[in-house]
Amino acid sequence: MSAKPDLILWRIMEDYRRAWERQDANLLLTLFTENATYLENPFYEPLAGHDAIRDYWQRVVMTNQKDIRFRWHPVYSSGNDHSIEWEAEFTRLKPSQRVELRGMMFLAFSGERIARLREYWHKRESSQ
Repeated sequence: MSAKPDLILWRIMEDYRRAWERQDANLLLTLFTENATYLENPFYEPLAGHDAIRDYWQRVVMTNQKDIRFRWHPVYSSGNDHSIEWEAEFTRLKPSQRVELRGMMFLAFSGERIARLREYWHKRESSQ
């Protein structure tokens, strides 16, 4: 018997939170299908597949962030499609800044993994 969709969403988002806060790209990749797309910026092509997603996280999250805190809550779910409101805070290392992000994430699941992720966010930065 498979888990209810709301439990799948909760598990995926809590693992996403843990992956970001712990800077764990391996955990992050377990949440995505092999050919998943991750659209971080609507003016660029989406990241496609595990290698591209890992490269992005390595460059942006794992080498240039610390003291990360991520919170989320669901806004809307219908079948395999979910909308999430989220906020994150972290210290950016170069340049040294405290960063606050507030955003929306739109997820499409395939089974119990993310097939497509699109996110839009705003940030506030302050010097250390």
